[in-house]
Amino acid sequence: MSINKWRQRLANSLEKNGKSKRSVSLAAGMGAGYLHSILVEEKDPTIESLVKICKEIQVSIAYIIYGYNVTPIQEEFLRLFELASPADRQAILTLLRSRNGE
Repeated sequence: MSINKWRQRLANSLEKNGKSKRSVSLAAGMGAGYLHSILVEEKDPTIESLVKICKEIQVSIAYIIYGYNVTPIQEEFLRLFELASPADRQAILTLLRSRNGE
């Protein structure tokens, strides 16, 4: 897989959103040319900055990085699951497995 596929997904998502690179960069609290430097100059963003950019264009970071389409509910579930204790995680998995016949 090309290392720049995530940049293409980011550029496509930005285009679909209809906002300019400049406006998204500023709204995310970055410098005006931040997205330009990522997409055109191929500078690497921090994960924190990329999360802010994704929130501004309303796209899942999982989609940008890995190409996985994740709904807001799935993303919330993953976030909350990560925060749960190991015992709670196991209980959740046990419940889901029993509901799905596993």
